[in-house]
Amino acid sequence: MHNNVKSSNLNHNFTLVPDKEVSENGEDTKCGIGRCKPNWIQKLANPKIYLVNFCILGVLQGAYFTYFVGVVTTLEKRYAFESKVSGVIMIADNISPIIISLLIGYFGGKAHRPRWIASGMLIVILSCFLSSLPYFIYGPATHLLTKSELLEKPKHEFCNSVNRIDCEDAKLSATIPAVSIFFVASFINGFGYTAFYTIGTPYLDDNVKKKNSPLYFSAMFALRIFGPSLGFLLSSFCLRYYENPFYDPGFSHNDPRWIGAWWIGFLILGVLLLVVSIPMFMFPRVLPGSPESTKQEIAKDTKLPKFKDMPAALMKLIKNKILVCVIIAATLQINGHLGYFVFMPKYMESQYRQSASSASLFSGSTSIIAMVIGILLGGAVIRKFQPRARYLTAYMIFVDIFAMFGLLINMLIGCSPPTMSGTTQINKQIELYNECNANCGCTRHIFEPVCGSDNQSTFFSPCFAGCTGINDTLGSNIFTNCSCAYNSSGYLPPQIENVNGGYCFLDCNMFLPYIIILSFSKFIASTGRVGSAIITLRCVNPEEKSFALGAMGTILSAFAFIPYPLIYGALTDEACVVWEESCGKTGNCWLYDTKKFRYYLHGATILLNGGGIIFHIAIFFMSDRLRDLYNDEEKENEINKENDIAVPALMNPELKRSLIDMRTTV
Repeated sequence: MHNNVKSSNLNHNFTLVPDKEVSENGEDTKCGIGRCKPNWIQKLANPKIYLVNFCILGVLQGAYFTYFVGVVTTLEKRYAFESKVSGVIMIADNISPIIISLLIGYFGGKAHRPRWIASGMLIVILSCFLSSLPYFIYGPATHLLTKSELLEKPKHEFCNSVNRIDCEDAKLSATIPAVSIFFVASFINGFGYTAFYTIGTPYLDDNVKKKNSPLYFSAMFALRIFGPSLGFLLSSFCLRYYENPFYDPGFSHNDPRWIGAWWIGFLILGVLLLVVSIPMFMFPRVLPGSPESTKQEIAKDTKLPKFKDMPAALMKLIKNKILVCVIIAATLQINGHLGYFVFMPKYMESQYRQSASSASLFSGSTSIIAMVIGILLGGAVIRKFQPRARYLTAYMIFVDIFAMFGLLINMLIGCSPPTMSGTTQINKQIELYNECNANCGCTRHIFEPVCGSDNQSTFFSPCFAGCTGINDTLGSNIFTNCSCAYNSSGYLPPQIENVNGGYCFLDCNMFLPYIIILSFSKFIASTGRVGSAIITLRCVNPEEKSFALGAMGTILSAFAFIPYPLIYGALTDEACVVWEESCGKTGNCWLYDTKKFRYYLHGATILLNGGGIIFHIAIFFMSDRLRDLYNDEEKENEINKENDIAVPALMNPELKRSLIDMRTTV
């Protein structure tokens, strides 16, 4: 009788688990490297600690990309290349994911995912250090300086001055080698971050309950969103210092000739990534307390899948109509969102006459708080109400349409372009030369804008205004004897006029409305981000998540991350009206048609976002196929019914054998 009661209690409270699971999961759930797995560190093996470490890595890795975006206009000036070349550099880190993203998604799902992520970060660190290398090879710029302790040149380019450029020195240009280094650094960066994006999120999703995934996703997205902001803020900070921080070039950071200390931020990010990557190596294959389905999946087969089975697995994904629509919509919208995001600092510089440092600051800080609040709010609402898939997809469509209206409004507001006096429009370009300055020997090598006495007429440089001298008064540059400058009445004067250094005053108050509209649009759009992630992960079987994200990464790299810099770079160059020209070669763009730039940038983004909405509507009509968005208890209950005795998945093997012996005895 006693034995029968004892047996009944055992059968009621425990469930038998295969020996393989207990023995393997006992090691697979421990923190550490190799045999070094001390007990005191095991309390760190939980989803919250992983989330923090994963997000910090995401912040720093994301900062690398936006830091490059923040300094790209400076690099264009420093090494004299076009925006299309910048686009080629930025797509380099998406060529490598085309090669390996699918493989990492397929094999990485069964691998030790935290160690794969950490190993990839070491490659990102290498790309950070490599990106700063051109400065240590070529040193600071001197080709844009008109004041130099090393070169005997006039401080400014004047009419009838010796403005000749030594083209022999130009032959030794660092453009091609520097661009090649940036390209290689960007290319290997793509190898590094692929594992992070492909298997990092599925690892978190596999180790928490489905109903808690929205909260973890919202926290993850909210924290990682600081990455782009950090990159822009860091670039703003670094660009306030001259390329050689210990040298005074003789003009401020608001001057178009200013070359900021672009190389410092790459070194800072590399060091920080090195520090944060070490803990990622220590996380286990599966976290203690993870759902039973995850433990069973790990215990079932710890070997990597076979390569010959990949085509069949890929074909299964292709037949998933919802996943296909998700990928196509993401492809179109990522082209638009990233294209706008990358060229936004350049747009702010040209449209609202912000310095490179200020443009990076506003690009990084714009709506960051609103976006974080939106993501957290969206995740909390989904966690509380657990809406059906149809409601999630309907809301995705709503926020897409709202974002389009925000872009449309910003396309209609802006500032008038500077009035370039004495110029003509020829073949979409501004011709700076006229009868008055034809004999001045002016060049387009250096952009140093000056403003006439009418406070409206801007000239490309003192030379194009016909100036022959300068009078430094209280730190302000006043150029004298300017025979080609207009007077306050708007006519060429019979007497000689003076002009002031810098742009004429911009009577435009539209920058603040632009920032407010942009921030509010991003707030609304960010509330749908968690729902979009849930739809993506739940439209495939749990064991297919990593492979699906890997396939998605390959397609996005080929058709989104590679095309958008080329598309937006070409549109931006199309809006250029004055190019740098030196020794018969074209360099970076000095001046844009601000109206054309505004319509090209916003119009392209609206069209691409609209294309994504069409496929989100298709997902809406198929969304009833998606079930169990938040529940994973059913699979665990099925596992619990397989045996008569219950043994916790992570129970000590000796204790398990004792319980089995007890049942046998009974």
